[in-house]
Amino acid sequence: MSLYEYEDDYDDGRPLKRIILCAVAVVVLSALLWLVIRPSLGGGGTTNASMFEPAADTVAEDQAVDTTSTSALAPTTTRVDPTTTAAEVEATTTIPDAPPDSTAAPTISTGSSLAPDTSQPAVEDVASYPTLPDGSPVPVLAIFDTDTITLSGTVPSQAAAERLAQLAIANSKTPAALVQFLAINPDVPATVGVRVIEMNSSRFPAGTADVLPDHGRELDRIGAVMNALPNTTVLVIGHADQRGSAEANFAVSEARARAVVTHLVDYGIDAARLSSRAVGENDLLSLNDDETALELNRRTEFVIYGTLLGT
Repeated sequence: MSLYEYEDDYDDGRPLKRIILCAVAVVVLSALLWLVIRPSLGGGGTTNASMFEPAADTVAEDQAVDTTSTSALAPTTTRVDPTTTAAEVEATTTIPDAPPDSTAAPTISTGSSLAPDTSQPAVEDVASYPTLPDGSPVPVLAIFDTDTITLSGTVPSQAAAERLAQLAIANSKTPAALVQFLAINPDVPATVGVRVIEMNSSRFPAGTADVLPDHGRELDRIGAVMNALPNTTVLVIGHADQRGSAEANFAVSEARARAVVTHLVDYGIDAARLSSRAVGENDLLSLNDDETALELNRRTEFVIYGTLLGT
């Protein structure tokens, strides 16, 4: 190969093409390298954002979920201005609607043992005079002794007290002095009863309910009072002394009360005006056990209703 032939090859341009290709390759590699390095250096330019940060739609959706969750769980606080009136508060208060399938509120029977009793206890009227457990006034007490008639208790008026005194004197077996311990209270009903106790009347024989003749004649005095006062009714209370069992004493006291009722009906008193009750050996007149005391306890008493009403 001659020297000129070498130069001819060079002049043909082949070595120059190689140089140009190498230069292009270097430029391309440099550009690629710059594109990779520049984002990490914080430089400007356009990059592929989807490779490094979430899309804007995803961020908005996450924020919406967080907001909804917070509003559902956070308590609601209502502030009322201290100067707001009750009427204004009521006017601005919203009452939630009832569910579509709901009806009126259920009614709880006040008689149910399971339902709480939210009602206020009834205020009972307290009588201004002495009363029995059933609320009725305590009867006036009239005790007839040998030479004394003692009246005690509460009556509705002075006129009622005077009427009772006249009736007691008129129906005493013997002349007696009248002793009164009567109180006046207009609240007492005029139908208040009068409990009559005879200290010297005939008594029942021990263990029996027999009404003997002398005893019967004294009972007729009660019949005469009832005939004279047709508006009256009488409760007969049978008693027994303290000997024997309580069961036996109750039974004999009940028989005695019924025997007196029968006697008064035979006298001519309408049975509808009479009632009876037994108390056995309760309410003894004497706690002694001598014969006089025991006989005193074998008795019947009378509660006469209507004596203060007049004829």
